[in-house]
Amino acid sequence: MFRFATTVKLYDTDATGALFFAQQFRLAHDACEAFLATTGLFVQGKPILQLPVVHAEADYAAPLRWGDAVTVEVRPGRVGKSSFGLCYRLCKSDGTVAGTVATVHVAISGKTGRPVRLPSVLRKALTAAAARRA
Repeated sequence: MFRFATTVKLYDTDATGALFFAQQFRLAHDACEAFLATTGLFVQGKPILQLPVVHAEADYAAPLRWGDAVTVEVRPGRVGKSSFGLCYRLCKSDGTVAGTVATVHVAISGKTGRPVRLPSVLRKALTAAAARRA
């Protein structure tokens, strides 16, 4: 499991002061970027590989508010030949699960725009993260 620490920003909240629903996806995406950076496949501004999200879903369990410390736990889901899933849990500092997100990504060649096999380094990172499940 990969952990990403962040804080809810004022711009993440809606008029009620709670996390705006779409921002839960942004927090998960920030955690995804941090996880993928550990693979060495991505250099800022020059991705070797494109990994668009082809499916996303979220559930909300408890409100997050401006200034709340959040840990986003990232776990691999299903890993296929050219796609993989990631599962996220957004946890408050007291351990309360505030929400969950799931995404599915497909590896796309930047040159051809077609799906390609997952690089071995990414597959290894997903396998290693799955082995560290807590």
